[in-house]
Amino acid sequence: MGAFPHEKLDAYRVALEMAALAKDLAKEIPRGHRNIADHLQRAADNTVLLMAEGANRRGSALKRQRFVESRGEDGEVAAAADLVIVLDIGSRKKAENLKQLAGRVGAMLTRIIARLE
Repeated sequence: MGAFPHEKLDAYRVALEMAALAKDLAKEIPRGHRNIADHLQRAADNTVLLMAEGANRRGSALKRQRFVESRGEDGEVAAAADLVIVLDIGSRKKAENLKQLAGRVGAMLTRIIARLE
């Protein structure tokens, strides 16, 4: 465990795993669909970064807002994975695994947000 509050969150570790998989999947997406690859990578990165920002904020309202934003970005990761599947522009298995990780992150963030209400 690190010295920062976000490093103590299981959700943060799963989000890092999700971001790494998103990067791998984004590499497979062909040139004509680079906008999806770029969005996928940005959303995965933002999920991690906003979560860290929320964990390191003082005050429950500020923490909650960043976690809500992180959950929104996480939803975009899942939607991008859906696009990879329906457009057949990358590994279906990786996209399904990515959706599973995004679902776990989203559920964890939902619990964190509920505790801050």
